[in-house]
Amino acid sequence: MVGWEFPPHHTGGLGVHSLELTRELTRMGHRVTFLTPFTGPFTPVEGVEFRYPGDAKAPGDRYPPAYWSGELSGSPFQDAMDGYNAWVAGLTGLGPVDVVHVHDWFGTVGATALSRRLGVPLVMTVHSTEYDRSLDHPWTRILDREQYGIDRAVRVIAVSQHLRQQLLRRYGADPRRVRVIYNAVRPPERLAALEEAKRTVLYLGRLAAMKGVDTFLRAAARVSPSAPDVLFVVAGDGPEYPRLLTLAAHLSVGDHVLFLGHVTEEERAVLLASASVFVLPSVVEPFGIAALEAMAAGVPAIVSKTSGVAEIARSVFAVDFWDVEEFASRIAELLNYPVLRHAMGDAGRWESLKEGWPERAIQTVGVYAEAILESEGTSGLPAGRSP
Repeated sequence: MVGWEFPPHHTGGLGVHSLELTRELTRMGHRVTFLTPFTGPFTPVEGVEFRYPGDAKAPGDRYPPAYWSGELSGSPFQDAMDGYNAWVAGLTGLGPVDVVHVHDWFGTVGATALSRRLGVPLVMTVHSTEYDRSLDHPWTRILDREQYGIDRAVRVIAVSQHLRQQLLRRYGADPRRVRVIYNAVRPPERLAALEEAKRTVLYLGRLAAMKGVDTFLRAAARVSPSAPDVLFVVAGDGPEYPRLLTLAAHLSVGDHVLFLGHVTEEERAVLLASASVFVLPSVVEPFGIAALEAMAAGVPAIVSKTSGVAEIARSVFAVDFWDVEEFASRIAELLNYPVLRHAMGDAGRWESLKEGWPERAIQTVGVYAEAILESEGTSGLPAGRSP
């Protein structure tokens, strides 16, 4: 498995997905070797071996410092990306391998080369696209890496139907090779002592343009005059942080909005347990695992219609991402009517937990089996695209 991030150091759903999927795969008896550009520490998972540049478990596993310095291309990021892919492509000492599984774009070139050298199929999971992350102003270098992996993977996994359609429309992916496997959550620990805490409306996630946090702040400005006791909490960090602070001041909601910055997993659990309402106002959201986590904690959720989680969740309010008035109205409705809030919370908890990571791991193994059969020429589908 070739992945960019793994807890405790992760910025979004990709890291959570990697942890939970590998945990369930190893419980099913599979052996997983996780290849990452970072040195850890990693959340330990029995049956998962972590390999990273410089771990010295086999000759040639360390690549030169120039790959981290910008000496080769003038960009440290570009050199690090190229060095990581070169390291993955030439990695040795892996033992028997059945499938190479790459997550998103960062390692697609190296994972493709590794799968070919080992003679095994490549599977790619797409968690988001560069079109989404850039709000339709993609960086060509990343776009090319995404296209490279999608073209060469024997099977591609998308985390929502919305994302699958984008892969077909914008990347020309073969519909026969693209499968949808949604994210999941685990039942959270119940923190009963926090259930009657001060009324809070929570946004939890990265502070990026695609997340639409400005809509959250504008909705807060409409709700707070009639609900001065309500605290709007923004938990997370990212490139939009300075702009959002300025916007909060401009909207005169500084006394009603709390910016927490990066939060730990423990703090995340406390925030979810104490929240009255969860809001995910993303402009584009391939899935939205934080909303599913809120539902699992019994917190009623308001999500944008463009989020993947809206495809599988019926016990939420789904709102157009641009409709500040509707977000504000739904927030006020949930705050003012406790019976509705508790009913939505209970329904959401059941809905979010009816299928979990064990089911997602079984579905993923099914995709592995499809890829292996096709690579062996027994699936009835033509062989994967050549370079």
